[in-house]
Amino acid sequence: MAIQSNDPKITLVAGGYPLFVNNKTAGGIGVGGGSEEQDCDIAEYVLLKFEEFIK
Repeated sequence: MAIQSNDPKITLVAGGYPLFVNNKTAGGIGVGGGSEEQDCDIAEYVLLKFEEFIK
């Protein structure tokens, strides 16, 4: 995945996801060090647990 964006404040990489609470951005997570697929799998698991936690 390329690290490119038209906005210099945004970097797009595999394993990076925003966190939302009540439809508002509350933060973000970034997972790196493995393959793109591994990073995304771990980050998506964390997102699932975060969503369970905030409910």
